[in-house]
Amino acid sequence: MKLDYHISANLVKGTEEAYRGLGVHWPDNRYLVISGEMDKHPKNVAVKGLADWRCRYDLKTGTFDVPAMFAKTNAEALRWEIRR
Repeated sequence: MKLDYHISANLVKGTEEAYRGLGVHWPDNRYLVISGEMDKHPKNVAVKGLADWRCRYDLKTGTFDVPAMFAKTNAEALRWEIRR
């Protein structure tokens, strides 16, 4: 079975305010928050759901991480959806 995935990743709005809209108090201009999702195609029999995931990129250290505030939503995004 061949699955057709289209994955996109985008910067989350808020860099100007250091993501205060997310309820955080991170240092200004240090982080980028990246969000993404996968397009699901109805022709697929089995599709791994991956939507509304987020990670944080630290511009100072050059590393990615997943703060606790993103962990639950990311875990929910990794569910299998079976269509028959």
